[in-house]
This record gives sequence, structure tokens and C-alpha cells, in this order.
Amino acid sequence: MRAPGWLVLACLALAVVVVLVGDPEEPGAVAALIFSLGLATGAGAFAWQQRAPRGRDQRRTPRPRRSDALRRAAESGAIVTALLWLRAVDGLSPLTGIFVVASFVIAELVVSARPQSSR
Repeated sequence: MRAPGWLVLACLALAVVVVLVGDPEEPGAVAALIFSLGLATGAGAFAWQQRAPRGRDQRRTPRPRRSDALRRAAESGAIVTALLWLRAVDGLSPLTGIFVVASFVIAELVVSARPQSSR
């Protein structure tokens, strides 16, 4: 599982290059920075969720399924991207930030809820 770690490093390197070389007035530079930070967040969240449990927690703490970890990592990357994009267009306020985060939290609760058995 080294690919997500390399993806995080590549995205952070791209962000550093954009910050050092790019003009902050260019929309392309701002978009590249926002998307690279969002992708780095998503890849980091995926790598963090897929790490192997250590020590005494090996038996008690099961790792989440790969699809669940990928979904949650995509959600965290999308949250970071949405909040940074709102900040870039000067549309971020505490109310909109809470709305964005709450909508992703509610969506995760709905998707991860287990249906009740009818028997």
C-alpha cells in the first residue's frame, strides 16, 4: 500500500511548485493548488484508513473494507476541495462551511447505515 503515500507526496510537491512558481492571480494556478491539496487529502485519508493495526489491537480492530475506505477518502478530499474553492471565490463563511461539512456527514451516515432486518 505504498501508492497512496507516493500520491500524497506527488500532490504536495505539485502544490509547492505551484506556490513557488505560479502567479496567484492566475485562475489555473489557484485551481491546480486546490485540486492537488484535495487529492493529497483524499490519498492521505485512504492510506491512513488502510494501515495495518499494530500490537494488541490486531484482533480487536478490523480494517475497513477497501470500498468504504475509498469512499471516505473521496469524501474527505471533496470536503477540503469544496472549502478551499469557496475560500478562493470569497464565498466561505462559517454558515457555508458548516453546511458543506454537514452535508457530507449526513451523506456518510445515510450510506453507511445498515438496513434493519424485517425478521
